[in-house]
Amino acid sequence: MSPGKQASESEAAAPMAAGARLESMRRRVRPSRQAVLTAIAAGPVALCVAVASTPTTVQAATPSKPAAVRTAAATADSGGYAQLFVSVWLRSCADDATSAQARLAQSMAPDVELPAPAAGAGAQSKPESVTAVRSARAARGR
Repeated sequence: MSPGKQASESEAAAPMAAGARLESMRRRVRPSRQAVLTAIAAGPVALCVAVASTPTTVQAATPSKPAAVRTAAATADSGGYAQLFVSVWLRSCADDATSAQARLAQSMAPDVELPAPAAGAGAQSKPESVTAVRSARAARGR
């Protein structure tokens, strides 16, 4: 055979082989493409269904018996109040009744007098911290 005829026969056979491969690849890709397009189209369809559906109404159950409510004042521990008062009272002085510590102490217990200043300058030391050790209930509500 002549070289020209051999080239034309091999060229004619090559597209057939490539064509068969391309066709099998198309068969594999076509279902996956359809699945992706279906998933994309399902989004707006689901949105329309959700908007068009009627909302369900939920009715709250009414309790048959009212629950007992405790007030915070009845259960609060007075130790924190006493700790705060003693701390600001010890930091205040009768000479400087306009200081923030003195005003807070007087607002918490107006009947209690502020401590008198110490004899020497700087003789009265201020506490670093005050801690309530124990509190006991004397009577109902006290």
